[in-house]
Amino acid sequence: MIRLIQENINRQSKAVLLLFMLLKEEFSLLMNKDPHGVTRVEMVIQELMRQIASERMSLRGLVQKVDPAAKRMKEILPALADEQREKIENLLAMMDTREQECAVQATKNQQLAQALLDQSSSMLDFLHREITPKNHNVYSARGRYQNVAPPATLINGRL
Repeated sequence: MIRLIQENINRQSKAVLLLFMLLKEEFSLLMNKDPHGVTRVEMVIQELMRQIASERMSLRGLVQKVDPAAKRMKEILPALADEQREKIENLLAMMDTREQECAVQATKNQQLAQALLDQSSSMLDFLHREITPKNHNVYSARGRYQNVAPPATLINGRL
């Protein structure tokens, strides 16, 4: 059972490393302004995240087989042999470090994507303002010239 737990944690650690590499690739594609490439990588990232979540649920089941009252891996570590505990603790520490790196990279990606969105929105707003006619003496939607003459008024008073 402990071997299965170690293998599960090892798979998760490798998956988190792959996630970090994919996030770096996504950042590179964002910098190169390649939306199709970003979409492809994002789909792979989402699938990998789903698989990591599945592995975590599987690990929780394995932990509960060892100790039905335990909900987390750290709760069963004291009951393991020193060698096994040390291996698992090292794997968990390495995975935690990689998860922190992934979080930092994901934040960078999100900030860059938001900046590109803001830039594109500003450019579209600028272009829209530039093509909007400033003079209201233009053709109407029916294709006729709008005559914007002031409405007639009565003149009262002495001449």
